[in-house]
Amino acid sequence: MRYYTLTERRDVERSKWSGGYHVGRQWVLPGVECPTCKDAWSGVGHDYPTVDLSSLPGKRDFERARCVPWDEFVGLRERVLPLVPQGAVVEPGTGFGALTGKASGKFPPVSIHMPWIILVQLSVAARLEGLTGAIPVPTRFKARPGAAELLELEVRPGGSIRGGEDDTPCRTCGRVGSTLPPLNELRLDDVPSTDFARVCPTVVAVSERVVERLAKELDESEIVAVDITGTPRRGVGAHSAGIDVSP
Repeated sequence: MRYYTLTERRDVERSKWSGGYHVGRQWVLPGVECPTCKDAWSGVGHDYPTVDLSSLPGKRDFERARCVPWDEFVGLRERVLPLVPQGAVVEPGTGFGALTGKASGKFPPVSIHMPWIILVQLSVAARLEGLTGAIPVPTRFKARPGAAELLELEVRPGGSIRGGEDDTPCRTCGRVGSTLPPLNELRLDDVPSTDFARVCPTVVAVSERVVERLAKELDESEIVAVDITGTPRRGVGAHSAGIDVSP
């Protein structure tokens, strides 16, 4: 089984899609000030839109992005841990609940945002049946009339990227320096066991089954599938079921 990551095509001079949005998250763990490594930081990518904090006492503590001392962060994290799915990575900056904000314009069947968030239209979500590792969750965008209803795919951790970490994690907060290779040099270290997997916070891997199943929708959305498995093949491209597939 080969795996790919999805990215917007760069050879499109003028996209036919005008959709845009300003996004937020219903709830978020604050950033942290670590007493050991002395860093003040907040991660990105590990978000769980299926996790609902609306009935959690003191939920307002999670409604504002900020930075807090380590001991305060630990207490806040302990309050949400019983609600998160098994295997979830919960670190400073982890988001919960639906995406919020404003959306306008014309959206493609599949949208890639920031680039670790995947948004799909309802018709695409219906085609994911039988594929594993992605849960479609309705967004809560304020949209103009006629805008497509978008769903966010919750993709949980699985597998890993080769060379994604540069040093030893901090013994207190777990922060680790990381520098990802260029997109066309990304390679899996551990292969996921699902069709969708977050192989590092900012990279979502999808199996060849996803690329084949959504070939038409990805092509229409001006999205390219970049192979991140196997030995790099210089100067060689492939085409599968109508979608551009890059080595």
